[in-house]
Amino acid sequence: MTHSRSYVTFIENAIDRNPFCACGSPMTPVEHDGALWLECATHDEVRRGLVARVSALFGHDRQLLLAREEYAA
Repeated sequence: MTHSRSYVTFIENAIDRNPFCACGSPMTPVEHDGALWLECATHDEVRRGLVARVSALFGHDRQLLLAREEYAA
């Protein structure tokens, strides 16, 4: 249980440090290929129109939280 709590605290602290992407969308923890990332909620979303073109100027933030080896442990 302590191990789970430390993961939760680690993720919450990362979100507190970086709550929003440069495009203004919230950041969320996501698992990709066995690693844990903090990334923009709209990172993989297909968006069209003026808002999509404007947010594309900023790009989307993505930060590695736990590498595959650390996340599997």
